[in-house]
Amino acid sequence: MIKTILLLNPVYVTLFWAVVLSFYRSRKHAPKIFLGKFMFVAFVLYISHYFYFTGQFKVYYYLDSIYTLTSLAVYPLYHIYIRLLTVDREFSPSLHLKYLALPAIMFILHLTGYLLMNDSEVIYYLKMVLPGKESGQGITGYMGIIHTLFRVVFICQVIIYLYLNYRLISTHNDQLQEFYSNIEERKLDWVQFFNFSLAVTSLASIFAAILGRDIFNASDLHLAVPSVIFSVMLFIIGLLGNTQKEVYTERLHQTEIKEKPKSSPSIKKKMERLFEKEMIFKSPDLKIWDLCNMLGTNRTYVSRMINNEYGRNFCNHVNHYRVEYAKKLIGENKLITNEEVAELSGFGSVNSLYRAFKSIENKSLGELREES
Repeated sequence: MIKTILLLNPVYVTLFWAVVLSFYRSRKHAPKIFLGKFMFVAFVLYISHYFYFTGQFKVYYYLDSIYTLTSLAVYPLYHIYIRLLTVDREFSPSLHLKYLALPAIMFILHLTGYLLMNDSEVIYYLKMVLPGKESGQGITGYMGIIHTLFRVVFICQVIIYLYLNYRLISTHNDQLQEFYSNIEERKLDWVQFFNFSLAVTSLASIFAAILGRDIFNASDLHLAVPSVIFSVMLFIIGLLGNTQKEVYTERLHQTEIKEKPKSSPSIKKKMERLFEKEMIFKSPDLKIWDLCNMLGTNRTYVSRMINNEYGRNFCNHVNHYRVEYAKKLIGENKLITNEEVAELSGFGSVNSLYRAFKSIENKSLGELREES
């Protein structure tokens, strides 16, 4: 009973998010829609796990090649999901299916072996060769080689996609500061965390599997650890992915707007007036395109001017004015709460206020209150 519950935990989690995320339809929600497809593939993977570890080989016979395909497709699909969050506007077969080419080849090689085996060879392979008890001969030996190749490919994929995903997310988080004044809801730190977590857990699972699948049958505890870890991680990935604020679609649309820049002195004076007199920094979700529309010029020009004239990116430039205004509010009213200061100054949250204050003033907000 406990074993069944452990095996079905990730099945229920992935099926739940596959259904929930499938309700999104518009191109604006392309990452969420694709995350739903990722969850469905993971659901097929874990339902295959269930039939194997419960000894239902007659059913697993039809799922083993699909298990190979879904196991190798998980990381490419997660990479595509991250690309949709960062650099690609929508899913494109011509752009993204290349990441699934190797899993497809392994699936064909694996399925070919199954088609060439008779019933007795299938049972022998599933009970003796697949768990690592024997190496097999002839067609079962071929299947043993394919299974070994599968594990090598899986490990290589984990390492390669861990690196590719890390680069994409790091570059994305850095670029956000050039576009948005409040980046907390758009940063992908949570994706980076689960990128590493999934990689470490997956590598641990595959190395355990190298010792033989029977290691998981030896004790419910051996099944409990990976089951609980993957169930929790996949649930949180689905939860955070469902609430993730869209970034790329909006950014791409805005960067398509192009206008001829005016002279630098004219734009600089107008921008200073917008920040100092009209206090546009009070808008909590001020974007660089909003500023561009006010100035009548393009994003590249405004971004370069802020970098060259002030030595700051857009986010730090806006937060500079917010911090100065926050200091003024505290100086005028020492009883004002930090929540009120954050809201009146244009910060999206109190934590954003704390971080900006520490970064710009090199002291905490509490230290400022003590000094004033």
